Amino acid sequence: MIERSMDMKKVLGITGCIFLLIYLIIAGGVYTESKWVDTLDLALIHLIQGQITETVTAAVSILTDIGGIRQVIVLTVIVTAVLLIKKMYVAGFWLSGTMMLCPVLLTVIMKMAVDRERPDFLVLATEQSQSFPSGHTTASTIFYGLIGTALILAVKGLWKKLAITAVTLMIITFVMLSRIYLGAHFPTDVLGGFCFGIASVFLSISVYQFVLAHLQKLLLKWNLHDKSPSLID
Repeated sequence: MIERSMDMKKVLGITGCIFLLIYLIIAGGVYTESKWVDTLDLALIHLIQGQITETVTAAVSILTDIGGIRQVIVLTVIVTAVLLIKKMYVAGFWLSGTMMLCPVLLTVIMKMAVDRERPDFLVLATEQSQSFPSGHTTASTIFYGLIGTALILAVKGLWKKLAITAVTLMIITFVMLSRIYLGAHFPTDVLGGFCFGIASVFLSISVYQFVLAHLQKLLLKWNLHDKSPSLID
């Protein structure tokens, strides 16, 4: 059982590092204005924005905010409050800490570092901040990815795991496509946000598993009986 837990931690950590490396490759291509970035962006923009209709645009303009940073922060506060009420102190601070660090603080820093302008050829939604990486994609990938991955690891039964995986990927994929559809981001913006988000999810869960037992022992010294679950048995 211990060996399985250690193996799963390694898998999560290695997978997180792989996605982080992919993110850095994309970010490097965007920063240096590589030709492959322009080719990929133009091909995907023509494919996705070629399907524009007024009805779809109206719906997408509203639904895209399920990945908006403000909405995700509100959801994070709600979930964190529920975890704290259930005395899952470590899980609550882990979720809120990850969300404040990765999609909020680090995304702002990365946007300023790359300093990419927004698309300007078919804009259906106006945004003011820098373009890379996509804040909506990063926030939704990390929030829904953390919740989804935690549930996948916690529940029993293949069909439950598959259902949670499908719903999680559908939400994230919709947000990614909506940002391109609305002309708010280049495709490489959302791909970068997705890869950074996935890296954050897996690395964050690895850290959670590593520190869980230690923090629970520390909280016991303050007479706080933490009920945060281990995600890897």
